[in-house]
Amino acid sequence: MAVEIRKARSLKMKIVLIAVKKMFSNMTMGNKMDMEALKKARHFLEESELKRKKNPNVICSVRDIEGVKVEVTEPKEKKSDNIIMFLHGGAFVLKMFPYERTYVEVLADRLGCTVYAVDYAVSPESKYPVAIDQCERVYMNLKNENPKSKIVIMGLSAGGNLAVALTLRLKAKKIKMPSSVILHSPVIDLSGQLDRSINADINNDIIVKYTGKKDSFGIYVGDADAKMYDISPYYGDFNGFPPTFITCESHETLFADSIALDKLIERVGVSVKTVQLDGAFHAYGALGERTPETKTILNECVNFINENF
Repeated sequence: MAVEIRKARSLKMKIVLIAVKKMFSNMTMGNKMDMEALKKARHFLEESELKRKKNPNVICSVRDIEGVKVEVTEPKEKKSDNIIMFLHGGAFVLKMFPYERTYVEVLADRLGCTVYAVDYAVSPESKYPVAIDQCERVYMNLKNENPKSKIVIMGLSAGGNLAVALTLRLKAKKIKMPSSVILHSPVIDLSGQLDRSINADINNDIIVKYTGKKDSFGIYVGDADAKMYDISPYYGDFNGFPPTFITCESHETLFADSIALDKLIERVGVSVKTVQLDGAFHAYGALGERTPETKTILNECVNFINENF
């Protein structure tokens, strides 16, 4: 399936863009890590979560799964025993964003199934393979606890990297893979080899300024070989990969990652749908119902997930 190119035109998207620019003015991801700025960014997210309006149709709790903190969001009206495993973004250095929690709540409400959001370890406190190992342990536990349930893995940005890397790991180990993979602006190359100058306006990306490998992504990689497939899925084997839904913004820094992934998956005959939206921002897909453009994408994601459950 060819990449579908759309244009964001709504007033709501323009208003959200202004808010996003303000939110990320002091916490742009991808620059060389200033630890004091990182602390402030983490504190800002914690304060923002306290102010967030919660969805009354879901119940939220926290579980320890195989030594990993997991945020569990259950719909009050459960329609399915299937599962969403959600991996948040944040350039491997930040925890879950408040708007991602809102998105998770919408998913649980709309799909009528439980969403498990993995609070994986971030850098610089932890490096590869801690986060991907934690995600694998959680997946295996969910699979074993729920043998009759299908699992979808969903990831944003750095979480998109982990989602693809984990699925490739499962494939290599001949473990049952998720029924589908949903990705919003995933990063698939941490080696610095993928040309991100194509179509991207890196200087004006309001969230990700990553152009090489010596910043927050490099902190995550540490001394490991960045060309290993479970660090940079760009080098992975996608034969037999699950059906995949991808969103990206036309001029974001990581645009090339989404397009390259689309080609890698399509090349081996696997079902892939990619939506390229012009006039939005990095990982806009997690806005859910907040703009007409992302509401349409949310509906498409829900349909895609249900079709592959």
